Amino acid sequence: MADRRTYDDEALASAVLAAHSWRGVLRSLGLRATSAGAMRCARRHADRLDLDYSHFTGQRRWSDQALRDAITRCVKWAEVAEALGLAGGANTSTLKGHALRLGIDTRHLDRYRHQEPATTDAPNRRNLSRAGTMLAAAWFELAGSSVSWPLEPTRYDLLAWHGGRPQRIQVKTTTRRVGSSHVVSISDSGSTRSAYDPDEIDQFFVVDGVVLGDFLCFD
Repeated sequence: MADRRTYDDEALASAVLAAHSWRGVLRSLGLRATSAGAMRCARRHADRLDLDYSHFTGQRRWSDQALRDAITRCVKWAEVAEALGLAGGANTSTLKGHALRLGIDTRHLDRYRHQEPATTDAPNRRNLSRAGTMLAAAWFELAGSSVSWPLEPTRYDLLAWHGGRPQRIQVKTTTRRVGSSHVVSISDSGSTRSAYDPDEIDQFFVVDGVVLGDFLCFD
């Protein structure tokens, strides 16, 4: 069936050059911008005339050509997003979809992603005081208890629930050795270093800097 156009090739070429979307083309030609049939017809004739519409952005702030240029000069998808003005390097899944639509070679971006080195830092005693409470929580979870954390500052670090009853756990860490044993201070770390009241704590969980069962070992 022949197209019933109300515009000629010259009018279409001018509209494509001036617009930034197919809806803009239709509006420029005096057509209803939401007409899918009119949009397909305009695009088909634009392709027949070999008109360049790579500058179209639609609802985007960047064009197809801008995406091509960004992919060519960048080595990560996050850098591509930032080059196109996308905040925080977001929307990379959308960019990947448009790159696939345009047939852009992105293998260098994928290769960079796969070659990014994983974190290789080994456990270090210096971090033990910060990790102690999490290590204790993991141990209780592995032992079958449920762990919860206080919402406000308390004298205990976590609650270990077993059989519906909570145990208030105070976690202590130490790397101090005296002879063959580790030594830990059973008092708080405040300026007065006061001892704990038995009514405040049910159990102490002590993590030393050598071995926590088979769970963690520091060199």
